[in-house]
Amino acid sequence: MTTALLPTASASIRLLGAFSVSIDHQAVALPTNAQRVLGYLAVSGLEQTRDSVATHLWPEATPDRAMSNLRTALWRVRRVHPAIVRARRDAVRLEDDVAVDYDLLTARARAIIADDGPDDSVLDLAPDLLEIELLPGWDEEWLLMDRERYRQLRIHALESLSGLLTAKGLFGRAIDVACAAIRVEPLHESAHAALISAHMAEGNRTEAIRHFRSYSRTLVEETGLSPSPQLERLLTWD
Repeated sequence: MTTALLPTASASIRLLGAFSVSIDHQAVALPTNAQRVLGYLAVSGLEQTRDSVATHLWPEATPDRAMSNLRTALWRVRRVHPAIVRARRDAVRLEDDVAVDYDLLTARARAIIADDGPDDSVLDLAPDLLEIELLPGWDEEWLLMDRERYRQLRIHALESLSGLLTAKGLFGRAIDVACAAIRVEPLHESAHAALISAHMAEGNRTEAIRHFRSYSRTLVEETGLSPSPQLERLLTWD
């Protein structure tokens, strides 16, 4: 559960796996429009003009109706807790001390793939946390690019984490993390490369070859393509 990541805070928002809002660690109910406003603000992480929020969330409505919907949604949020949203006359944003699991996981993923290398504490991240999708089930046009951006970040973080664990000789964890990357994107060759590299580093060439052949069959069936020569070269001993 990504809620375990959230620090002690009076208000927190969960976006990964499912949407929820908690006040003092107790989940609270909100109508759909209020959830959509909080979801939009939490994903963007920035102050937004009221016009922008209303237009993105109610694109089919007239400007007056969209602004009315926004005012009602903000009123509903304030009834639950007055310090979740900071609303000014022409702009709105989440309060600074509202904890958001998406922000925390994004920061950890970026730390893993940082050029200067991650702190060892980052290596303890449970891979299943990076398998969780951003607001699954939400059919929102504004969310599509953010969801894809986060998916790519998760894949690259898992691949990088597997490589770092392999380099440290933690082969079991490296294999587990590489498998998590493959579950996020089954055809991503670099995820399969991470798994094959971990098997080879552990001395399990037979397992590496078995996985290479399995991936090759799947790739041909799904796309008509073959793995790259670089992937096959991973199967040779140094």
